[in-house]
Order: sequence, then structure tokens, then C-alpha cells
Amino acid sequence: MAKRNPALHAGHRKRMKEQFLENGLSQFNDHQKLELLLFYAQPRGDTNELAHRILEECGGKLHNVLDAPYRKLISIKGVSAHTATFLKLLPETASYYSSSKSLVVGESLAKEADDVCRYFEGVFMNVTREEIHAMAVGDKLRVLKEQKISDGNAGDVLICPKALMSFAIENCCDRIIIAHNHPNGAALASKDDILTTKRLIEVFSMFDIEIADHIVVGKNGSQSMRMSLAAGSLWKDKSKNPAV
Repeated sequence: MAKRNPALHAGHRKRMKEQFLENGLSQFNDHQKLELLLFYAQPRGDTNELAHRILEECGGKLHNVLDAPYRKLISIKGVSAHTATFLKLLPETASYYSSSKSLVVGESLAKEADDVCRYFEGVFMNVTREEIHAMAVGDKLRVLKEQKISDGNAGDVLICPKALMSFAIENCCDRIIIAHNHPNGAALASKDDILTTKRLIEVFSMFDIEIADHIVVGKNGSQSMRMSLAAGSLWKDKSKNPAV
């Protein structure tokens, strides 16, 4: 790749930043977006060539770069540990931003199942392994806590009733929402998902703990099992509020 003429590109960083502030990221292609991001990992120098090199090594798409393992990134010529750490920080920050906008611990739970779905879409945004999460819901529909219960390879993770029960007891709640992801699949509850949820509803009801919903998050969206045609019959109440 030919070296760029410094004289032709004087003020390039400033111009790119101004263009972003005026029009956002939509005007940029992937290598320009990555180049712009690299400004903040490498305060000096030309990041254009490095952006091209990283994209070539990671399949040509920006999302592939952000999903790439840390070891892969630092193996690329010109990518320091500092730069690789910065790139790995971005998707984690985006995930936290997305989930924290929807529901906040200590605040009232949103009244629509869609809001809970959006929350868990943020939680699972950059997760490549299958995970089981639980959310404890208290009085006045307050979110008490949300945490990962277990994880593993896709299709191999089981929902452990004992772990869920411990989570509910530790948070002194009588209502929990379960969520899990299909990292490489659709946001559709499988027969096993429905059967497992049915059993959990029955078992937990004996201890006066309600499984208020089970959210399934796929590559391109999410599903509230409570509101779905396939699994909604597990709940007598089809209210839009998963915690009622």
C-alpha cells in the first residue's frame, strides 16, 4: 500500500472528527470508522493504513474486528496491547450502555415485555457463548439484581433450578425473570426451552416464587416466551407486563 503524503493529509484527523460531529458515523465506511476509533488509541501518526490492515486480518467488517479475540488483535502488525485493549473495551461499553438505558437496578421495571427484551439484548450483545441470566424483581416492580447464573458451549448449558433458587433467596424476591441467548441462532424458544420453563414454573410455584418470564435472545432480536404463541400458554396471564 502506497504511503500517504503528509502534506495532502494535514488536518485529516480534525476534518474526520468534524464530519462525525456534523453527520454521525453513517457517512463513513468500515475502514474510516475504524480509523476514527484508532485516533483515540494512537494519538499520533497515520491510522489509515493500520485500519486497512486490521480489517483485512479480521474478515473485512468492523464488527468482526470488535468481536476478535484479544490475542488475535495483538498478533496484527502495528496493534499494541493498548490498542487491542481499547478495541475490546468498545463492545463491552456498548453492551453496558444499551442494557443500562432500559432497566436500572433500584428503579421500577418497565411495563412492556419489549423493554425487558431490549435490556437483555444489550446484556448479550457481544456474548459468543451461551449464558443463563436471572433478574430478581421486588416490590413495586423494582429491579433488585441481574446476574449471570451459568455459561458454556451453545446447546450445552442447562438451567440449574438450585442456582436459580439460591439467586431468588439471596435477593429476597418472589419473582424472577430468566434469560438465555442463542449466540448463533434465532430468538426462538426450542422445545427443550419450553419444557424446562414449564418445569421451573411448576417447581418454583411450590415455594411461592414466580417465573415471570423467560427471554430468549438470538443474533437478530429477542423473544418473550410469555408473549409468544408457542410458549405463552405456560402462563395463565398474557399481560404485557412480565412481572404482573
